[in-house]
Amino acid sequence: MVYLGFVFFKYRFIVSIPKIIIKKVYFRLMILVTGGTGIVGSHLLLLLTAKKKDIVATYRDRAKIKKVFNFFEKNNRTEYFKSIVWKQADINDLSTLSKAFEGIQFVYHCAAFVSFAFYHRDKLVKNNTEGTANIVNLCIKNNVKKIAYVSSIAALGAENEKQLVSEKTPWNNEIDHTVYAYSKYGAELEVWRGTQEGVPAVIVNPGVILAPHFWKQSSGTLFSMVNKGMRFYPTGKTGFVSIDDVVFTLHALMESEIKNERYILVAKNNSFRDIFNQIARILNKKPPNIPLKKSLLIVFYVLDKIRFLLRIQKSFMSMPLINSICNEQEFDGSKITRDLPFKYKSISESLDKIGAVYLKRFL
Repeated sequence: MVYLGFVFFKYRFIVSIPKIIIKKVYFRLMILVTGGTGIVGSHLLLLLTAKKKDIVATYRDRAKIKKVFNFFEKNNRTEYFKSIVWKQADINDLSTLSKAFEGIQFVYHCAAFVSFAFYHRDKLVKNNTEGTANIVNLCIKNNVKKIAYVSSIAALGAENEKQLVSEKTPWNNEIDHTVYAYSKYGAELEVWRGTQEGVPAVIVNPGVILAPHFWKQSSGTLFSMVNKGMRFYPTGKTGFVSIDDVVFTLHALMESEIKNERYILVAKNNSFRDIFNQIARILNKKPPNIPLKKSLLIVFYVLDKIRFLLRIQKSFMSMPLINSICNEQEFDGSKITRDLPFKYKSISESLDKIGAVYLKRFL
């Protein structure tokens, strides 16, 4: 995974939310999207509203709804945005979460906390694993017809496998994993538990999701980093996929008769250096030219632990994180193309389109 590309920011917006977006429900709503203000959630909402679906979307921070509105506005879909019913709910707060399930028959579970910092281990388990358990329990209680869960290739637990990893590759208990991987793997176990208790489910395991507009989140930070003059690059490789492919397959799987299956979503396995070079070309910037070799990262790891022991800072680095940054694992995303009429978008073309949006926005 592109662990070094994930940077967390605190947003402070003074916004005026149109009254229409948070309203009382007078009709039966069929679909719930958790994490509606995230990258996957917002793009999924754009797709579902275009299909005239009745949707409830959850949010935690009211200010972030403004970002989703801006995203719809940039896509000339403000009228679609008005059809969404927003409900404030924390996936770890059963009182608010239960209210969001009123009248729901289908659930897209997109809410997640993404971090590869060691000091976030408790928060990751709380949000990703325990939060998913709450979602599953409410799906069981409310007789939900189907749940589609957005997981990650990290949850496959195969960071150091030699062979091409597929949906059949078992979780490797022999190695230590990142705290993020453990939290997503635990979340998947909760979804599979739900299937045993009568709730059909599909799980998608995307690679690094390439998406425009959300420049301070996930892969969007890669463009900002390269634009600022990034000098270092991770030496490993991983799988990449377009956000359009993720939301299309999510919806198609939900609408299909397919149940209790998982799908790796990886259009292409690329080295991090290749991705950064492509972004640098698009932005007309110098590509990073100093490899972050494992030996150098171990030095950072030791310094990180020393600073932690001296109580100077919280511990960020871990050996599983270093291994994941440096490994050259590849993932097989072909199963979805056999089970659905679907073809992946080109990663190079996706980067070109995202880069064009970035250049229009910032340069």
